[in-house]
Amino acid sequence: MGRLWMQAVERAGLSELAERALSGGGLDARDVATLRASDVLLVAGLADAVRERHRGDDVRLLGADQARSQPELVRLQLDAGRADGPTGQELLFEIAIARLATSGERGIAVSLEQLGLELAQTALAFGADTLIADLSSKRTLPLADGPAARREEISGLLLRAGRRVRFGDEADKDSSSVSLQGAP
Repeated sequence: MGRLWMQAVERAGLSELAERALSGGGLDARDVATLRASDVLLVAGLADAVRERHRGDDVRLLGADQARSQPELVRLQLDAGRADGPTGQELLFEIAIARLATSGERGIAVSLEQLGLELAQTALAFGADTLIADLSSKRTLPLADGPAARREEISGLLLRAGRRVRFGDEADKDSSSVSLQGAP
């Protein structure tokens, strides 16, 4: 957490709330109501700080079946993709609120198919730490290597964002955590 962000938290009168959030116990309904009236970037910064402190920089990539078998995982069902649905900013705000209302030991998961690659990647800066994706999808270029290309595409985006990638289907292998040399 940078000095400018901490000053913004102080100016907004949210220092005590931020301390409670950073403790990792999750926030109550009154705190969440206060955050809903706050600046979206301030809330995002707090959610990302909680994610970093309690979940680290690993991003888990899980299939839908794997995600359902994870009791510590909060799978967000966002009303995305409809023309009359919420905006991307509204969806990201809900992800940040979910991170802050949830115990730090629990993961926050969003669906890559539901949000799309770009918004799902941005959700990682709003407190999400798990992406649910059909990693065997054939929705890649026909010339590319199908599922392997999809895994590589997603991994590359996450690695360039400074995150470590963990594939759920490789949970017991040391090679399942991938990071770039010299990444922050």
